[in-house]
Amino acid sequence: MQSAKICTPAVRVANKVKQYTIIGVGNILQRDDGVGIHAIQALQPMLEDYSNVSCIDAGTLSYELLEWVSNSDHTIVIDAAYMRCPAGTVKVFKDDEIAQQFEQATAHSVHQITLRDTLLTSQTLFSKPTEVTLIGVEPEAIEWGTSLSPKVSVALSSIMDIAFACLSTDKVHANTPAIEKES
Repeated sequence: MQSAKICTPAVRVANKVKQYTIIGVGNILQRDDGVGIHAIQALQPMLEDYSNVSCIDAGTLSYELLEWVSNSDHTIVIDAAYMRCPAGTVKVFKDDEIAQQFEQATAHSVHQITLRDTLLTSQTLFSKPTEVTLIGVEPEAIEWGTSLSPKVSVALSSIMDIAFACLSTDKVHANTPAIEKES
């Protein structure tokens, strides 16, 4: 199985006043569905020195995340996403595009429905987060197992690069494919 080499980048958080929450979503026991959790496990040690960045291993939680989301200015969600693309494709969705992506995926994922509701509840009650980014990766294997498929494993480095770009520039463009090559 191929695995992505993950190098520790020189992390730079552009806005040290802004509160960031990076949420890894998915079921770690369902191979590629756990990609968000794998990403958080890789990101967390690199970001532990930043008091304004929280990395949350959310599993399949939903409303339990409300406190984290409501205290965040920019919430970044990392999850497997059915986008009708080749396996391992990574795309970025911002704000309104996220709702469209969740609607497309509702037949495939229960946790995306409740995560959508959690984000909407937080924005309605607390006016936060003011910005939401979804980093989605097209899964290859949703079956029992804890390892990522080869294509999603390779995509992990792109996912991390996008998360770091969100923190360092706050200017990641919506619905832009980060990687669309097959591994």
